[in-house]
Amino acid sequence: MREETLTFFPEDDRRSRSGFNRFRRFLNNYWLIPLIFCYLQLATQVFYPADSPLDRISKGNRAFFNGVPIAYKIITYDFPFALLGHLYELGVQGTYKTNFFQVPHKDIKAALGTPDVQTTFYNRLVSSRNHHDSEIGGLLSISYEGNTPKLYLHEIPSLNEVFLTRLREASASPKDFIELINSKSSKDLFHGVGILPEWVASTTKLIKTSHITEKSRQNTILNFIEMYEALSESRYILSPYQFKAGIGKIPFAQRFVGIFHFHNGLNEPPSPTDIQQSLRNRQIVFTFSESGWTLYDVEKQNLAKIDIKIDKPIQLQ
Repeated sequence: MREETLTFFPEDDRRSRSGFNRFRRFLNNYWLIPLIFCYLQLATQVFYPADSPLDRISKGNRAFFNGVPIAYKIITYDFPFALLGHLYELGVQGTYKTNFFQVPHKDIKAALGTPDVQTTFYNRLVSSRNHHDSEIGGLLSISYEGNTPKLYLHEIPSLNEVFLTRLREASASPKDFIELINSKSSKDLFHGVGILPEWVASTTKLIKTSHITEKSRQNTILNFIEMYEALSESRYILSPYQFKAGIGKIPFAQRFVGIFHFHNGLNEPPSPTDIQQSLRNRQIVFTFSESGWTLYDVEKQNLAKIDIKIDKPIQLQ
């Protein structure tokens, strides 16, 4: 049998070699890459609505260059709830800015019209006084099933409370403690709680010095934790990923209203930080009053409040 050897010669590339057509073919092969970058750039623009235009551009561009790890964190954090919440949040931000499809304040007031609901919320506010690691907070939602709207509290542990647990765990090792308080993730958190960078620097320097005893070094660590505890008790900080995951877990029959937290003092209105944060998300603040408790509804720095009277309010000390 005769063997035949077949030789294949490459055919001439008849496609146009013009710059435009080569760029078009590149997009055909890698169309997903520019789409992802455009999406990330668009998504970052809703992150900083409370800042000035120049700050938004600066932060938005920084977020754009860090967009891939941000997208990865969204997808992997508490999957699939954070991803679902992120997609829902994009729509919520748009409707909140335009005052479209928002829960009316009168509906919140109607949902608090029954004594049973008033007592339930009051009892939760009272029990929160035994929690000292941070303020109690989370997401508030509403449903319209039945004749009267109903409010629901979806509690989420604060970011500052989670970090406090990490501080306590790292306190046994000075090296681990120094790495934790000087980590990149801790800087924004310390700023939110009220710890100045120079306090962190002086604590780090003191722990590192070789001229103190181990007992003094450990006392320095414990003093820093106690300072953080005192400041964290009156703060509620929610990370963007916690927020996204929380929204993703709200049942479909309920509508997201805003972020809530409890003020455990008497007649404590929303803080300046709460008012500023209301530019991005609606803020709901619960606080005690002489006759019971008060709900503050802060929407884009506009305050509305609902006073609830309780038959036997507790005596705060």
